[in-house]
Amino acid sequence: MATKRNEVLVQVREFIRQPYAWPGGYPKYLVMADGGCLCKACAKSEYKQISQDTRQRELWSGWVASGVDINYENPDLYCDHCSQQIESASGEPVDE
Repeated sequence: MATKRNEVLVQVREFIRQPYAWPGGYPKYLVMADGGCLCKACAKSEYKQISQDTRQRELWSGWVASGVDINYENPDLYCDHCSQQIESASGEPVDE
């Protein structure tokens, strides 16, 4: 089970370094164990907490990562930490 957690943390680090899928340039986001999602900026700023809680499976904390996904079509996807809209590959553009 520790291997799965390590694989998830590798995905988190790669997401922080490269928030777009290659090839294609599709926008990615971090999926949390409680069903929430985080943008790249929040994943980066909260990485220490995410890493610690994911390794220890502190499910009550809300900072346990379960993986990274691509936002293909949901223009209404928002970061659960900062409430910023997460870019969609084929949806409406993000207002800045």
